[in-house]
Amino acid sequence: MFITNFSNYKKYIAVLFAAFLTACATTSGNKAVVIDSDDIVISEEYGIDTDLREKFEQAVQLIKDNKYKPAIELLVKVTDKTDKHSAPYINLAIAYSESGNIQQAEKILLRAIKINPQHPVTNNELGLLYRKTGRFSDAKKTYEKIVKRYPQFLPARKNLGILCDLFMADLGCAISHYETFLQYQPNDKEVKIWLADLKSRAGK
Repeated sequence: MFITNFSNYKKYIAVLFAAFLTACATTSGNKAVVIDSDDIVISEEYGIDTDLREKFEQAVQLIKDNKYKPAIELLVKVTDKTDKHSAPYINLAIAYSESGNIQQAEKILLRAIKINPQHPVTNNELGLLYRKTGRFSDAKKTYEKIVKRYPQFLPARKNLGILCDLFMADLGCAISHYETFLQYQPNDKEVKIWLADLKSRAGK
């Protein structure tokens, strides 16, 4: 299941893709890879050897420990050797972003987009980066693309509501996406409070 707690989202991504890559490690030719979680299916084909898998797993742990510089060093080695899977690029972009190198994070995310243009996690990270750099229209388009294809990918749904609410003053947009979010996560107290406040401000 995709975790919807925004504060834990990046560490969750790292763990998710560690499992993804470990499960599919191979020294042979490419093979189909599928993750099916809450009806979200992500398929990519690639081959990877044991050494790269181990470097990736080490980098994931370093990201979880907020040790971004050594994580970047390892992930650069991994991405230099494979260009068929988004996971190392996504985590590398996260490490760059968390260490303050936003320009490099964007460059890496755009490389990941070329590998898999529809990947929900890559696009969600790109939306966050656009928001962080004040490109709110680009962020909105990116989030909308994700939720159209993956309506139940809740991190993007929540981020779109936050963007509309706090950064674009579009109360109707925010209300719509918070309501949809709560259809999947009806017990999320935080979003319930946000939605009630929005409706009060909108006179609903």
